[in-house]
Amino acid sequence: MLHWILILLLISGTLIAATGLFRFIRDGRRLAALAATAAGAGTALLAAGLIELQQGQVGVFLFVSIGLLVALALGNLLGYPLLTLFLLWSGVTVLRRESRSLGNALALAAGLFMLVLPWTLQLLEPAETVQDNAGYMIRYGAHTAAVMLVAYIAFSFAAFLAASWLYRLRRTRFTPAAIIILGSGLVNGAVPPLLKKRLERGLQAHAEYDGAPLLIPTGGQGPDEPVAEGEAMAQYLLEQGVPAQKIRAETEAKNTEQNLQFSRRLLSDPADPVLVVTSSYHAYRAALLTQRMGMQARAIGAKTAWYFLPSALLREFIGVLRDNARLHALAALLIIALAAAAATVLVPAMTPPP
Repeated sequence: MLHWILILLLISGTLIAATGLFRFIRDGRRLAALAATAAGAGTALLAAGLIELQQGQVGVFLFVSIGLLVALALGNLLGYPLLTLFLLWSGVTVLRRESRSLGNALALAAGLFMLVLPWTLQLLEPAETVQDNAGYMIRYGAHTAAVMLVAYIAFSFAAFLAASWLYRLRRTRFTPAAIIILGSGLVNGAVPPLLKKRLERGLQAHAEYDGAPLLIPTGGQGPDEPVAEGEAMAQYLLEQGVPAQKIRAETEAKNTEQNLQFSRRLLSDPADPVLVVTSSYHAYRAALLTQRMGMQARAIGAKTAWYFLPSALLREFIGVLRDNARLHALAALLIIALAAAAATVLVPAMTPPP
């Protein structure tokens, strides 16, 4: 019976991995497809290894086991401490060089969280001697749930980073009718360095297509801004020599989704292919939004200062989680339910006889 279950897992995992990979290759904006590819491939490899082990062979099983052990060892002994130190350093650097906002403090917060996480999990860990009582079950379930939730978040973040990197390698397979340049806020009514880099990347893309696409600078007027971002960006483009008829500013949007939604209304045809220009850290989330809105689009990013990337990427990841809040909330509830079930079933089974 176990043999056939393993075969079913092998086939299912292979099909899931192949389907996910095919969907991701067709459209790099399908983050769930990449996660399915990784999960399916892992399931198929594990099932193949166990099938071989049943037959007295250890090739695949040994390969997978050694790979996992090496990854865990390098991650725990080298990767985890280095990542923690880097996040702390990056967080302090951002707060020193940029504004002291909650978004800019994310890298520092993540570094502090990773610093205390091992001790927190250790405090939750139940005693080595298994006890068949409610208190021990609750602690066992809480520890199991915490470990699984951390693993889920880590896997989701890794999938987000991998998808972002792979998306950057993709080529634009169409000629855009328009180039949408996303706003990022003005400073005293002027275009700041971060926004200037987005505009310069948009101008570069515009030149690559011989100046044919329409340029749509986009962004509404904030409470501390004398003019709308789209208007200030349009003025900058005019000063760089772009003909006025090639610029159509969007001046009402308050967030990225509205940037795209309102800019789409300025197109000759809402189905026209577009190039979306933003900062490098924001490109993949913008791409995910275009996919959700059914747009034929490709998002590209302007370079960002290295010290700013950790906080920015974490902010984007939180944004992706928020955009799919119901799915991740359901996953968290399922993990907690599984941990509770495991505590209820496993603790009595592991309790030593009196």
